[in-house]
Amino acid sequence: MELRHLRYFKAVAEHLNFSRAAEQLHVAQPALSRQIRAVEDELGARLLERNRVSVRLTDAGRTFYGQTCKILAQVDMAMAAVREVAEGTGGELIISNDWHFGGDLISGVLAEFRTLYPRIEVVLQDRKIPDQVALLRSRRVHLGFVVRDMLGARTDLETLFVRRSRLLLALPARHRHARRESIRLAELADETWLTLDQHETPAYTQFLTKLCRFAGFAPLLGESAPTPEGLIGRIASGYGIALMPEHISLPSNRYLRLIPTDCSPLELCAAWHRDEKSELLSKFISVLRKHLSRPATDSTAA
Repeated sequence: MELRHLRYFKAVAEHLNFSRAAEQLHVAQPALSRQIRAVEDELGARLLERNRVSVRLTDAGRTFYGQTCKILAQVDMAMAAVREVAEGTGGELIISNDWHFGGDLISGVLAEFRTLYPRIEVVLQDRKIPDQVALLRSRRVHLGFVVRDMLGARTDLETLFVRRSRLLLALPARHRHARRESIRLAELADETWLTLDQHETPAYTQFLTKLCRFAGFAPLLGESAPTPEGLIGRIASGYGIALMPEHISLPSNRYLRLIPTDCSPLELCAAWHRDEKSELLSKFISVLRKHLSRPATDSTAA
């Protein structure tokens, strides 16, 4: 049984007249009669009682009509949903982000996008950057917000620059360098460096080690922490120092100091797969570009 058979039966059931139903469907009446008989034969039940002057639904016909209406309504909704996705006005857009890495960066653009396209469901996934890269490469998410240095030579990903983030030295308030206005990484060769857990954020330790080697030394690694918040607590308690990007909005308080370094700033960017042709993604990138082009004084650009 095909969808057209359901539409044929629905028209006859609503008109209770083969001629008018055939006219609505733009088919010949004899062909319509044959199709209805074929449906009845397949179901093994009489759906219509008909004679030369009238047509009426049987009990089986009324049951089949109700189910037919539900099926066709679902099909029509599915077709409309697919058209919306193809046009970029509806569907599901999947965005990933490590919210420790600047959740404020995309809050404004997400709010604007949802206002412009209320029928598009934006699904947010909180993922660490290495996980985001894997999801982007397998095209299981449409777009992610990542640190460009952690992408490596990814020729399969497109990127859009979002902002730069300075690398700050986080150290205890009583540290001998705590009153400095800035510091060179090479001056910290004899310090104990705290990191995030390797199994949680392996790229963090690798990145720190690379920077220290460029500065002329191998870092002495101390205790690791499972989260950025735990890392901050250990620094404030005097267990060591760490490099932290400023976009994490770290607290500078009586126990912790944040000092600019001579390290090159990180580049935060949006990334997506080069072969992704989604209209939903295209519209989101368009809103993102518009959002990023606004002057910093624009209150919606935060």
